[in-house]
Amino acid sequence: MKLGRHFYRLPVRFDVERLRAEVEALPAGAWSRHPSEYEGNTAARLITVGGTQNDRVAGAMQPTPALLACPYLQQALASFNTVWSRSRLMRIESGGAVPPHSDMNHHWFYRVRVHIPVVTRPEVRFHCGDQSVHMAAGEAWVFDNWRQHRVENPARAARIHLVADTAGTAAFWRLVSQGQSEDFAQPDPRAQLVAFNPAARPGLLLERFNMAPLMPPAEVELLAFDLLADLAPADERPESRAAVGQFVSLVIDFCHDWRSLWSLHGDTPAALAPCEQLVTATRRSLGQLPPVRVASTGYSAQAVLNARLLGQLFGGAPREAAEFNVTTAATPVHGPGRGAPRAARPGALPVIERPIIILSAPRAGSTLLFETLAQAAGIHTIGGESHRLIEGIDALQPEHGAVSSNRLTARDATASIVAELRRRFAARMRDRDGQPPAAGVRARLLEKTPKNALRVPFLLEVFPDAVFVFLHREPRANLSSMMQAWRAQGWVTYRRLPGWNGPWSLLLPPGYEQLRERPLEEVVAFQWRAANETILDDLAGVPRERWTTVRYDKFIRDPVSEVSKLLEFAGLSTDARLEEYLSKPLPLSRHTQTAPDPEKWRQNAAEIERVLPSLAAASARIESS
Repeated sequence: MKLGRHFYRLPVRFDVERLRAEVEALPAGAWSRHPSEYEGNTAARLITVGGTQNDRVAGAMQPTPALLACPYLQQALASFNTVWSRSRLMRIESGGAVPPHSDMNHHWFYRVRVHIPVVTRPEVRFHCGDQSVHMAAGEAWVFDNWRQHRVENPARAARIHLVADTAGTAAFWRLVSQGQSEDFAQPDPRAQLVAFNPAARPGLLLERFNMAPLMPPAEVELLAFDLLADLAPADERPESRAAVGQFVSLVIDFCHDWRSLWSLHGDTPAALAPCEQLVTATRRSLGQLPPVRVASTGYSAQAVLNARLLGQLFGGAPREAAEFNVTTAATPVHGPGRGAPRAARPGALPVIERPIIILSAPRAGSTLLFETLAQAAGIHTIGGESHRLIEGIDALQPEHGAVSSNRLTARDATASIVAELRRRFAARMRDRDGQPPAAGVRARLLEKTPKNALRVPFLLEVFPDAVFVFLHREPRANLSSMMQAWRAQGWVTYRRLPGWNGPWSLLLPPGYEQLRERPLEEVVAFQWRAANETILDDLAGVPRERWTTVRYDKFIRDPVSEVSKLLEFAGLSTDARLEEYLSKPLPLSRHTQTAPDPEKWRQNAAEIERVLPSLAAASARIESS
């Protein structure tokens, strides 16, 4: 929600020790990956649709078992006298971060997020626009999440906040108006303590009705005209300036026709077909325009329109892969497409053709390569890695015992699993502007997940015409980065595994049990060798014209040349927008833990030098591939 100030510290405070005790008492199984899959981030769901384990925002909200086990958290939420939507505990591990993003979708147009820090350190900083604050434990804050914001945790311990979404009652907004909106150096002396009451059993006010089956015209016009008042050309070219007027005209035409269809059909089933035709035609026309940006944030107006309006019009329609209907990072005009996907209706999906699949060991630079290639015209992504998309199928989830590792072969690709994965990928695809391809259109998918190093035969069953890019990195740097990821505990992939004590991070190769009680350098060497050798073994059975290699150090030194080679291999080409992106230094990837440094591996030199001889044969094989 857009606010008048960047931050507001509310005049309330909470018993930190009681909050911490309840949070620390939660079982490990209450924590899952961050909904947007930011590395180093995990979440414990407190209020969800139906009280089950999901990240949806449309539907009747209920408390989860985790919240029911925390009486003081319930009392803290009840003290605000407001109606709550989706709410969680959010944890950022030591050295972790939430990357810069803007919450631009329909859910956030109406709602604000309350932050109550539970575990934190003074080093933790929350940035919003050009301001930065430390939110102290026990305080309560709201912020303008329309502005670009990010969080950094350089402390040695995890940061945990209670975060709860609300549109706000009158009482809530009166409380916000009484809060501090500047000069946060000292605690607010007016803050009133909300003490724990052992006898209290508060009845929380939870959203029940938050999405109409078919969005009414008044709301369509509200969402559209708010955006139209905040547009600017992407650059100074005449065609960019003209695109703003064309964008406005197309959106106004859409609003007129939507109101007319509503007048004819209301929200009855008869409205669905003509309304979907209108949306498809509007998307097609908008997709032919040069990029238009949002003046206040710099993000793509096409992506914001999709996330806020076009992708949310059929609120009562069946949702594809509902666990992915979450707030995601916004899409800069010249940045990676991460806008919220359209919730596709059955039979309204694109056709995936010749997907490009990046294969690599963990921490080999695949995120940076992925985010760079995602700037190319004609490429679509699902906005990030596909861990939950694939392992959301129980049969492919090692923790459930159906498979024993991340290794998947053709035997695991049953007809039903293949059909489901094709549907899931197609439903989430979007281009660099956050726009999904039209129904029935053949579209190129770019996929990157390090676990795919162990899945080539399986992926060839799902996508028989796939092409592969094998990315490899100098082993010392790669091993060091993997060791740092393990130590940061922000790349935990499985919290409980048979034959292993404690959580497991990164790739899970077959035979991992033999590493139990072994030093960390041996564990990451095992992961590195398994990833690279399996890739080469599996690619040996793939025609050579369907896979290529790229060295991470060459890509970093000369991204223009390497990207050009990769696009030529994939049958794609560069355009002016991609050339402009590559003309500047590549940004840090969203999974970067610390600033790049070719000598960074030396902090783990002794351990790495001990295991390097065991990797010599694999290294030589990679270099000759």
